[in-house]
Amino acid sequence: MEKIKKSHSLKRSFTLIVMTTIVCVFLASIITIYGCYRVQKYVLPDSNEVWLHTKMTMPDGTERETAQRFILDQASKIGILLEEGSEAPDIGDTEYTIEEIKSSYASLSSNRKMAYRASQISMVALPLLYSIIGISLSGWWFYRKKIAPPVQVLAEATEHIRAHDLDFEVPVVSQDELGQLCAAFEKMRQALYENNRQLWGMIEERRTLQASVAHDLRNPIAIIEGYVEYMQQNIPNGRLSGEKLEHTLSNLAITTKRLERYTDYIRDLHALEETEIKYADVIIPDYLKEMVDGFTIMAEQQDKRVECTFDMPTCSIALDKEIVSRVMENVFVNALRYAKEKIYLSFALHKNMFTINIMDDGQGFSEKMLRKKAALFYSEDTTGEHMGLGLATSRVLCQKHGGGMELSNTDEHGACVKITITTKDNIPV
Repeated sequence: MEKIKKSHSLKRSFTLIVMTTIVCVFLASIITIYGCYRVQKYVLPDSNEVWLHTKMTMPDGTERETAQRFILDQASKIGILLEEGSEAPDIGDTEYTIEEIKSSYASLSSNRKMAYRASQISMVALPLLYSIIGISLSGWWFYRKKIAPPVQVLAEATEHIRAHDLDFEVPVVSQDELGQLCAAFEKMRQALYENNRQLWGMIEERRTLQASVAHDLRNPIAIIEGYVEYMQQNIPNGRLSGEKLEHTLSNLAITTKRLERYTDYIRDLHALEETEIKYADVIIPDYLKEMVDGFTIMAEQQDKRVECTFDMPTCSIALDKEIVSRVMENVFVNALRYAKEKIYLSFALHKNMFTINIMDDGQGFSEKMLRKKAALFYSEDTTGEHMGLGLATSRVLCQKHGGGMELSNTDEHGACVKITITTKDNIPV
């Protein structure tokens, strides 16, 4: 699995949403507390008045105290309280004391008391409410945007797999850990799909094998039955001469040998299905050129030539050399048998798919052959010497190597066999 970028991690997203929630709750709380403070000042404002206490000591030792109410920041005259008709006394020492007049909650009306108390409660309750709402909203958003979509995708994918339906795709809804989990789930689905496809392919091949065996065994068995019936009808009557009897027994032996070879081929093909792929590192195109040199010698012995092209870099790949050599040899020998003058080989490597095309300039495959290309045993040889095992063997080996084999004809009507092989660990040299 690829390394998850920090910018796409669930941890970073969770931290970001938590920090955003904290900042929003803090700002909303500050604004609320300040607003409640202003409401309190409006309902119970600070008094702008003071008491001025005056203490005067008369020459005779008597003291007189007075109190006057003043509004701050306003000019006022300080007077002395005198009895009517009396003159201003001779004032000795005078002391002045200023007392702030504070507002009183008890002096408020019932509505203002309620508003003042509500503002006090709001200063505590609203920040707590903001915290609860912020945590709830952040949790809801994080679940809906980050958790729910991939969980829903994985749940639907699980239902598909439970219903044995692998023909779907798991979308990658994000790039975080859960998105990477969806990507891993998609890779698992692809692996299961490919394994099932190969399994069903093997089952279909086995069914085709059974059908081919039942069909192809019918011909030699019918020939043997015919010869036996012929001898049963003619030997008792003495109508079968020694020469005809010898000829009949010779044909019967040939047919029996053919039936024996056919059963041996079937046994060998079953053994191929149990073959395990053994990967080994090879350098291409050097490995391919060595095989082509051997094919060239085989072609020259029959006055034919080989041409080839390589569409690949020099690199090291991992494949089963024995299987690849066996497949190429089977197909090349078949092409050599039908080619007129030339066999053309082309090799290509794209990513992990190794492709081989083997073409000849013969008459090509017949329409019947192309229609029966899925059959394991089919041959256009009428002599009975070749029963189509080479193509059947090559097809099975290609499938076990993660590839396949296709039959077609070229534009010049020659036969073309396309071989695909899955490789591993392609490393440039």
